[in-house]
Amino acid sequence: MVRMIGTPQSKPKTVLVAGATGRLGGLVPLLLARGHDVRAMTRDPFSPAAEALRAAGAQVVQGDFDDPASIAGAATGVHVVVATGTAHRAGPDGELRHGLNLASAAVAAGVGHLVYVSGDGAAPDSPVPLFRVKFEVEERLRSIDVPHTILAPVYLMENLFNTWNLLALQAGTFPSPISVGRQMQQLALADLIAFAALAVERPGDFEGARVRLASDELNAEQAAEALSAITQRDLTAERIAREELPPGLHALFDWLEETGHDADVDGLRHMNPEVGWRRFADWADEEAGRFRELCPHQAPVAP
Repeated sequence: MVRMIGTPQSKPKTVLVAGATGRLGGLVPLLLARGHDVRAMTRDPFSPAAEALRAAGAQVVQGDFDDPASIAGAATGVHVVVATGTAHRAGPDGELRHGLNLASAAVAAGVGHLVYVSGDGAAPDSPVPLFRVKFEVEERLRSIDVPHTILAPVYLMENLFNTWNLLALQAGTFPSPISVGRQMQQLALADLIAFAALAVERPGDFEGARVRLASDELNAEQAAEALSAITQRDLTAERIAREELPPGLHALFDWLEETGHDADVDGLRHMNPEVGWRRFADWADEEAGRFRELCPHQAPVAP
């Protein structure tokens, strides 16, 4: 567990957020609001998402994880680079290639600090191919002469909005990747972003560390009850049928069922309270409008 030492750094930094129109996009306005200069790297600097970042005050730069020279060019002269794995769009093989390219580019650009979002469960002998890839990328980052921090989030709460869950929500079912009575750790994306900002601002506290991140631990029945109360819809927890899952998720969900995450949720809350650490119910309440649109159940829960 990383100790909370000192206060957030007030001196502005120049930070490159790589893949800024993806899941880490929320880090850009947060860093801007805290007085930092932000470069937002994206493959398409003229996309609507990139234009929104530019309007917020970021310097939008072109860069592609498949082109190490473009990453190095975007990173030249910055104090910190923040990047995340790319399995959502590139698969495990792409995440490995992109992670190795990122490491090479960080060396070429002489980056002062690299904050990399990997994943809890990364291990060389994992039954989950993606976790083996994440371990290989982490090992590469540990081998280069660039100060680094590795963030290892557990299962994201936002995964509930992934495509394989939407039909279940619309039908009044709370879909669970594991047995509905089994506890599972989860992390709100906003908490991951808030912790990444801490790592940017306090390198002395987090440099060289690998920090496992989780916001809450609960089972699907408890989550369904919380979401039912928030949306005024009667949701019943059910495990997702294996045949309804994309094949690439089978190994991950088997691992969640048989092994699962065991980050120190209480310790994180105690040592770094400024992150906020949303419980599932807090997160669901923030997303209440979206859930009400997704769950037009014909029998609302009585108020």
